Amino acid sequence: QSMGRFGDEFVEARRAGLESCLARIGRHVVLWNDDVFRLFLEADDFATKARLITEARVAAEINGTAPGSSSAGLFGGARYKEKDEWFARRMQELDAIEEELRALLRALDYSQRQRRELAISHGELGEAYLKMAGQELNAGLSGSLTAMGSLQQKLKVLQGRQGSSDVASFQLTTDEYIRMIGGVRLAFAARGRAHTQWQGSLGELLRRRKILEGYTQHPGRASAERLAQLKGEIARAEIRTETSRNAFDDVSLLLKHEVVRFDAARVRDFQATIETYLASLIDTQEEIVVLWEAYLASLRTDPVQ
Repeated sequence: QSMGRFGDEFVEARRAGLESCLARIGRHVVLWNDDVFRLFLEADDFATKARLITEARVAAEINGTAPGSSSAGLFGGARYKEKDEWFARRMQELDAIEEELRALLRALDYSQRQRRELAISHGELGEAYLKMAGQELNAGLSGSLTAMGSLQQKLKVLQGRQGSSDVASFQLTTDEYIRMIGGVRLAFAARGRAHTQWQGSLGELLRRRKILEGYTQHPGRASAERLAQLKGEIARAEIRTETSRNAFDDVSLLLKHEVVRFDAARVRDFQATIETYLASLIDTQEEIVVLWEAYLASLRTDPVQ
């Protein structure tokens, strides 16, 4: 049933996409326990509670109280130039995969349109046969035309099904992975921001050490109080640098694991999708063959006189 300005096909596509997304999140060892995800599944007032959680997370990012957060990391910064060969190679591979997936999605869209046009053609041909049967005076020929018209109507249903639900499932998987590659890019960018934060902390530490070195080489230029203050600043800068470096290493390790997981899931999902799609194609063609064989058998059993 249509919902407002959204047609049945659109609503069904969104429903299938939501179901697939929820299943994918539920299979992830970390995401399945996320507060917002659990709220979506369990809470009666999801919108209100989810907004509160999101606002709290954004506030933590802005205030720098969230783990590994900074306002510069949240709102952008200089583009990170990848230095790790593994990450650079994987990003190039993802770019190539995305390009091929977009080409596949265009081909699937075209195939779906062709299937629908074929279904419409079967329907129009069936109507023409039925009209001819209604005008035909020969009872035998009229019966054969009627049977052919009914056959074309059945072919319309089969081709329409093939062009909607079966191809749509393939399209859904393809579109999902195009979107997920965008998510992987965001994860790579987060790693770049973590590196920028680490280098910023390191630069600040080196600057303060250089100041202390200058004071050490020229005694009397700074008071004992200033030297103690500077040493405290250096100690805190060392902690921030070590923390940000560890955060960068943790993000890098986690991202490597997630990219490997992504590749394995992509191969598994596309293999399953292709198998399902091919099985559906075979089933449809077998049904079509049965219909034609039954029609041919009826012509042989009761030939037109």
